[in-house]
Amino acid sequence: MQSKDVSDVKRKYPTRRIFSFFICLLISAFLWLISALNRTYTRTVAIPVQFVNYPVGKRIVNKLPPYIMADIKTSGAKLLMLLVKKSIAEITIDVNEVINKKSFSGSNAAINTVALIGNLSKLLNTDVDLIKVKPDSIRFVFGKTFTKKVFIKPQVQINYNVPQGIFKRIKVTPQFITISSDSATIAKLDTLYTEKLVLNNLNQKVEQQINIQLPEELDGLVALSTQKVTLQINLDEYAQKTIQVPVQVLNAPVSISVKIFPAFVNVTITAPYNLFDSLSAPAIKASVDFKQTTNQKEKLIVTVSSSIVDSKITQISPQKVEYVIRKQ
Repeated sequence: MQSKDVSDVKRKYPTRRIFSFFICLLISAFLWLISALNRTYTRTVAIPVQFVNYPVGKRIVNKLPPYIMADIKTSGAKLLMLLVKKSIAEITIDVNEVINKKSFSGSNAAINTVALIGNLSKLLNTDVDLIKVKPDSIRFVFGKTFTKKVFIKPQVQINYNVPQGIFKRIKVTPQFITISSDSATIAKLDTLYTEKLVLNNLNQKVEQQINIQLPEELDGLVALSTQKVTLQINLDEYAQKTIQVPVQVLNAPVSISVKIFPAFVNVTITAPYNLFDSLSAPAIKASVDFKQTTNQKEKLIVTVSSSIVDSKITQISPQKVEYVIRKQ
C-alpha cells in the first residue's frame, strides 16, 4: 500500500514541475515585454502628402514626393500604438498658398518640410521626437503650361454572356477631358484609360464613377481637368425593321447615264429598341460604284450604310443589281 502511494506522488511530481515552468516562463515574458515597451526606439514612418489648388497658368515641371519620410524616436509602447494604426493622417499642401509666400521667386518656390509637418505628435496622435525628415524641403519648379483634349477609353470586363438580341452600350461622361503639361509630354498623349471595371452580374443598367488611370511615369507631370468619369452601361433589346431604300450610283461620269434594276433594295436593319422610331429611309444610304463596270460585270454590288448610331445592317435584298449605261 505504501509503495503505491509513493508511485502516485512520483507520477504527479513531473506535472507540477511542468506547470511551474510555464508559470515562470509567462512571468519572464511579461517582465520582458514591460522592459521592451519602456525602452526608446527609432523608426522611419512614411507620411502621405497630397498637393491641391494648383495655380492657374503654371505647371510644376519637377516631380513632387508622394511621401515624407520621418525618422522618429519614442518608447516601445507608443511605437506599438503607432504600428497598430492602419494609416497615418495625410498632409495637404495648398500649392497656391506656397507660391504666395516669400520663398517664391520667379519660377521656383520651396517649403521647409519640418515647418510643414508642424506638431508631429499631434499628427501621429502619440508623443514622439522628430530626428530628421527626408526630403528636408519640397521644391516647386514652375514652367509654361500647355493644354490638350484627350479621349477617355473605358476598360470594362464583363464576366457573363449577354443574351442573343440584347444590345450593350458603354457610355463615358465626359468622353474627353483636358490635360495640362509641357508641350513634349502632351504631344505623346491622345488617349487615357479608366481603371478596370469588372462586372459579374447582369443588370439592365449600370452607372458608376471610376478613376482615370494616369501612367505612373506621368504622375506629377500631367494635370487632369477631372480625376473621375461616369460609366453608363445600358442593356436594351434589339428592334428590327425592313426598309425600302433607293440605290444611288457613285463616281459616274457626267456624260453617262446609269439605270439601275431594281432601283430600290430592301434593307433589314437592327438597332436598340429606343431608336426604333429613327429607323427610316433617310437615315440609310444604298449605293453602287460605277468603277465596278470597268470589269464588265453583269451586276453591281450594293453597299449600304446607316447614320444611326449603334445600328447594324443584317440583310440586303437584292445584294447585286443590274444596270444599263447610256451616253447623254
